Amino acid sequence: MKSILIKSLFIGTAALLLTACANDDNYSTPYEECVETGITPNVTVAALTARATTAPRLYTVPAGAPSDYIEGYVTSSDERGSFFKVVTLQTKPTDGSAVKGFSIAIDANGLFGKGFTPGRKVLVKLDSLYYANEYNALKVGALFEDTTVGRIAEGDYAKNIIVGCTKVDEEELVQHMTITQALRDENINKLIELDSVQFTTASFGYSLYDSTAPTAAGNPQTIGGSTNHNLEDKYGRTIIFRTSSFANFAGDKVKQGILKVRGVLTKYRDSYQFLPRYSEDVKVISETGRLVRVVEPIAPGSGGPLGGTAITYSGNFTENFESYALNANTYPKYITDFIGASRYWQVKQFPANTGNKYIEMTSYVGSSSPGVVTRSYFIVPVDFTAANTFTFKKEIRYMAGQSFKVYYATAANYTPGGVIDVNTFTNITSSFTGLTYPATGASESTFTTAGTYSIPAALTGNGFFVLEYAGGGAVTTTIQIDDIVVN
Repeated sequence: MKSILIKSLFIGTAALLLTACANDDNYSTPYEECVETGITPNVTVAALTARATTAPRLYTVPAGAPSDYIEGYVTSSDERGSFFKVVTLQTKPTDGSAVKGFSIAIDANGLFGKGFTPGRKVLVKLDSLYYANEYNALKVGALFEDTTVGRIAEGDYAKNIIVGCTKVDEEELVQHMTITQALRDENINKLIELDSVQFTTASFGYSLYDSTAPTAAGNPQTIGGSTNHNLEDKYGRTIIFRTSSFANFAGDKVKQGILKVRGVLTKYRDSYQFLPRYSEDVKVISETGRLVRVVEPIAPGSGGPLGGTAITYSGNFTENFESYALNANTYPKYITDFIGASRYWQVKQFPANTGNKYIEMTSYVGSSSPGVVTRSYFIVPVDFTAANTFTFKKEIRYMAGQSFKVYYATAANYTPGGVIDVNTFTNITSSFTGLTYPATGASESTFTTAGTYSIPAALTGNGFFVLEYAGGGAVTTTIQIDDIVVN
């Protein structure tokens, strides 16, 4: 009986200690089982990312050759239940190169207790591990069902994943961004802080994880064991804020003020998701204030021009897109380009296979996700001296915000394939009196004229008409264009 009592006391004490550890707010406690190998990484994360494909690849080194290593600093934490069997990391370059993010899948719980805490340097021995490009981000792990990179077994990960003794303050890692800046594949797995955002009013009254939130399309949305809320900025751009049901702050109510929010950017399919690690990642700037909506400035840029290999400047032509293949996004006589997410104007057809062809652009990626933030351009060369008018037909579908503008640019303002700066273009959208939108959620069913722009006599020489689609967040309207006519 005495032996049983002693064992009971020991078990109870151990349980209390474990509970205290699991709920300890001091998550910067030094990790005493770290390893300083003195090894210098000989492979960059950028180089490994460039080699990765969507199919898993086994990393091998020649017989007798030294092992290859990469390193990164932890950005995630599973201490509060927000992350599960994955560690996200980013590089900390000292040579001016870009910060790169990646993730490691490990089949173990309580990774924070094994040293995987934010700011900790981790060395990865690549030999015999698998790596792949998953949703345009580097993932390292073990082979799973011959088709994907999965988790390294708990008993095996220490052979390749070495937790170092170096730990930096996460302030040295965090990158401050706007939502527009954050929503890019290059930021996946990085630690990011959104400095002035707020939850959309649709989330007010809900908990961060809330089983009563709709499971169908909408905001908030509970799906896959987590609840998606939308954060928005003063430009109306949105990003999913995703909270797991296992997070120990899941029951916290959605805050209603202006916030500063820190977390790790992740991605599932086409959907970017912002994951907090702790309740403290959401800080209130103003408890009662709300952001004042303003127009987002357009930064000049060029995401990657396509086409433009057979440009002619003419004052009399018609383009009906019938000569192009379905889903084509490259047009020798015209230029397509983007700023933001990579989306181009594409050729579509309705009815399928037999119907009319036209070009289409949308930011829509799915009912549960905000639209991708992009500005996509279709650029039409023209001889302003020889031409008198410019017109086209439009069909607007699934109306969710005004997203279309028309400009002209002179040869002095734009070079084919060069940087696009609409601040130097002339906005002529208001000249197209037929360019009206249906009611929110509604669609037009036929192509109608957008109106006619009369080219001023003073506008001469070679130049361009520029069709701009600007979408993202809640703005996901589909724009369809056909029968472009210059004469």
